[in-house]
Amino acid sequence: MILGGPSATNNEGLLTRCGWFERVSPSSRLKFQRLLWATAALLFADVVVVSLLAAGAVPSAPAQGLLRGAVLLNAGVALVMLLLLLLQWQRGQAEAEAARAEQVRQREVLDALQAAVVLWDADDRLVLANGDFLKVYGAVAQHIRPGVRFEDALRTAVAANLLPEASAGPEAWIQQRLAQRRQPQQQGPILRALPDGQWRRIVEQRLSDGSLLAHSVDVTELINARTELALARQAAEQARQRLSDAVDALPVGFELYDADDRLVMVNAAATAMYPQLGDLADQRPLFADVVRINHARGGLPEIADEAALEAFIARRMRERRHPGPPHVMQVARGQWVRVHERRTRDGGTVGVRVDVTEAFTGRAAAEQATQRLQDAIDALPEAFALFDAEDRLVACNERYSQTFGCDEQFVRPGVTFEEVLRHGLQSGLYPQAEGRAEAWLAERMAAHRNPSGPVLQALAGNRWVRVDERRTRDGGVAGVRSDVTELVHREQALTALNAQLDALNARLAHLSDTDDLTGLANRRQFDRRLADECARARRHGTPIALLLLDVDHFKRYNDLHGHPAGDECLRQVAQVLRGTARRAGDLVARIGGEEFGLLLPHHSADEARAQAESAIAALAEAALPHGDSPVSPQVTLSIGGVQVAQPGAGLEAAMLVQRADEALYAAKHAGRQRLVMHTL
Repeated sequence: MILGGPSATNNEGLLTRCGWFERVSPSSRLKFQRLLWATAALLFADVVVVSLLAAGAVPSAPAQGLLRGAVLLNAGVALVMLLLLLLQWQRGQAEAEAARAEQVRQREVLDALQAAVVLWDADDRLVLANGDFLKVYGAVAQHIRPGVRFEDALRTAVAANLLPEASAGPEAWIQQRLAQRRQPQQQGPILRALPDGQWRRIVEQRLSDGSLLAHSVDVTELINARTELALARQAAEQARQRLSDAVDALPVGFELYDADDRLVMVNAAATAMYPQLGDLADQRPLFADVVRINHARGGLPEIADEAALEAFIARRMRERRHPGPPHVMQVARGQWVRVHERRTRDGGTVGVRVDVTEAFTGRAAAEQATQRLQDAIDALPEAFALFDAEDRLVACNERYSQTFGCDEQFVRPGVTFEEVLRHGLQSGLYPQAEGRAEAWLAERMAAHRNPSGPVLQALAGNRWVRVDERRTRDGGVAGVRSDVTELVHREQALTALNAQLDALNARLAHLSDTDDLTGLANRRQFDRRLADECARARRHGTPIALLLLDVDHFKRYNDLHGHPAGDECLRQVAQVLRGTARRAGDLVARIGGEEFGLLLPHHSADEARAQAESAIAALAEAALPHGDSPVSPQVTLSIGGVQVAQPGAGLEAAMLVQRADEALYAAKHAGRQRLVMHTL
């Protein structure tokens, strides 16, 4: 072994164990190996010569002197080579330190990146991962070390619940993710949610040696911004729907054209005035085209030919560009409407159409009253305001501010209806509130929150407005304020106007939610409230009960006493039932003929039963004589009820009515004048 010396392979393996040797350049390693071998050879030769001289193997003195000189020379050369070897060692150490510093710098650069960077070799084993990557997957950072397979690291992260999207089917998701890595360029960037709410955008790319470089960045702010944008769009759509509902609630025809004179919006009242144009609402036609189509379909009977039509269109276009006083025109079927038009700030046109047929086509003797009505309608300011379910202003027109003496800086979206009223009280706008401001305010707020028909309101300066408010579907309030000062001042002379107002009041009463005979809620309000309460019970899991009440042998009562007496009997029964309603949320309704409904949200079975028995007892105490009932001398009730203690997803209004009706049938079949209660 000494003669042969260590093999090159063994020598290199030995040197590799030195930390610096594996970090220097190949040329430096080769120089160091050659110097080491040469020095070893010289020293080996000296050892051999000294051994020969010591053993007396060289008898000749001159030869011995020559060998001793050679030994000294070799020793000197070996010393020089050892010095060179030392210099080469120091140079290698410097190169190794420089290489180590470069590796540290590269690592610091990777760790400083605001992105997670990871490199996998061609066998899908981890080569390196920067600090941001280890921070993102901190829960399993101890498992993310060089050499670990990607699939093993992936399964570790899934098991640690770091990848929420894999929770539904972990194995299938892992296989899908592995398939994505085989062709990352075809898959494109990956958007991934983390358990802490963070979103990462991951990009993977195969390198030329088959390794895979991946980096991911935090895109949480971008995702949140997109979500906020979607919510903003949803809020805008809800606001648009509220405005559309408010316009549909107006008792007059309403239409809106944009700056290009294209139809944007039309309400139900306007569609009823022009049924022949109902199919145009969603087509956004030009105003001129609407007129032409209306004429072609018989909607302008006073226009004889095409020339007259084009002249009419030209005149109407001029009027719309510079709107003047309202004008009256005839529509199909002999109907007359009064048209009010105004320009919007963005160059559009708003039109309001009021049906004045009765006033316009009245008797000759009422001509003067009709003209006065015309003048009164000309003076209508048509102030409009929409308040949301929290009673905050959503939108209003300029005439609303003018009517109530408020500047535009005060009447702005967000101001409450109460603040508008108090502003008017401070300026002395409401004479009726003089000396009783707070009481008047409470009465006006109550009428506003529960509109039941038009309200006549006095303003300062002996002005009068007619307030017509309606509830929208989302719980807001839409209202039109019309100046009726002239009508009030000339009330005695305007008899024809009274007829029109009566007709309008009749129409409003018909559209209301109150039963005309009994004053209770009618079937429409009952159905709506029942659907709402069922939905609320499903959402919150609160109990709900429904009672259906039927007056026993009411037909016999009618046959004996007559229908007027029957109506009075129903009114008295309604009064009795109204007195049994104990909670604010209870609803008593007449739902048809002699049948009544009692909707009882948040009632247990015992409470609902007690309510029903209270109704039976109250009617018995009223002692309304029947005269032809086989059950009792007095008017009695049969009651069928149903109570749901824990509503589920299947709770529907129709099912509740059906079960209550079955119970009512059972009560009648069992002899009437009793209660049958079902619980679900």
